[in-house]
Amino acid sequence: MTVLSNWRQDFRAALGGWIEARVYVAAAYVTTLAIVDRLEPPPAFSPVDDGLIPWDGTWYRDLARAGYDSPELAGGIRFFPLWPLLGRALGAVGDRPDVALVIAANLLALVAGMLMHRLALQETDDPETSRQVVRVFSLFPSAFVLVLGYSEALFLTLALGFVLCARSRNWWATALLGYLAGLTRPVGALLALPAAVRAAREDRRSPTAWLAVASAPLGTLSFLGWAERTQGGWRFPIDAQEELRGSAVEPITRISRALVDGARGDAGELLHGSAAVILVFLLVVAVRRLSTDLWVYAVPSTVLLFAAENLNSMERYALALFPLVIAAGIVSHATLLQRWLPTASAVAMTSLTILALNGIYVP
Repeated sequence: MTVLSNWRQDFRAALGGWIEARVYVAAAYVTTLAIVDRLEPPPAFSPVDDGLIPWDGTWYRDLARAGYDSPELAGGIRFFPLWPLLGRALGAVGDRPDVALVIAANLLALVAGMLMHRLALQETDDPETSRQVVRVFSLFPSAFVLVLGYSEALFLTLALGFVLCARSRNWWATALLGYLAGLTRPVGALLALPAAVRAAREDRRSPTAWLAVASAPLGTLSFLGWAERTQGGWRFPIDAQEELRGSAVEPITRISRALVDGARGDAGELLHGSAAVILVFLLVVAVRRLSTDLWVYAVPSTVLLFAAENLNSMERYALALFPLVIAAGIVSHATLLQRWLPTASAVAMTSLTILALNGIYVP
């Protein structure tokens, strides 16, 4: 009965922000349609025409239908397979993987919010702060992608479940969730770090614990091994991603350059540089306030986030850094920030959604 009561508490904490975010995205969608309808001549590229599967969502939809071998999907190998496979399975009836992906993303976003509340409650032992964390998570500026047919909701659900299962020493469940996370996004391999912290502290002699530690990297290696056997090279997914985002660069110099270019008038670089400053601040809060298993995941994840020549989609990728979202919720619970920060975040979410649906911002 206690477990059921806990999940009811998590559901109530997550539901309000989940609904609120979808209201804002719906408002942004209607606003974008009104803008596009009045443009003369019509824009050559209008992501809003793809509904709730714009940008990368179209790749996931098409991969779900045709797979990686389709000639029209050259470059699609950079997308890890679990999300399009899920779209194929759920969309088999009626051949509508696009609808399946959108529905699955929204349901999984609610589950991720519940898991975020459970993890925040463990970290803060404060129900009010934990509710604030979930609201900040729901209204995180880039969290509009949790309404779209993107893989972020799936990855967050798996990653948060992974950490919670590792904390309860349910190593078989941890291993399963880790393996699936490694098949969802390349950064899933970094989940080995929080699991290693827990295994070393609490169960260092258990082979199952160390299998759980290895599970996420094994998921990633499984996809790379499949690419080696069927596509002709294990580096193809990595090379395709580098072709899009550029080679890895030194992160401090890259963010400094973004801020300098932003000050000179490059709006995109200014956005990325400003977001990076905020994320670094949240990383400091995470290291100071959160448990070791969370910040050992957050630190290298943040470094990798900044170490790309092309910073497009950086704000979306930051959603995977869920310890920073918890840190943002903790910070926003301060008296001076509690009222206006969620509102400012909601305005930023709505604005980014409009820009993304108009083809101005790359989510």
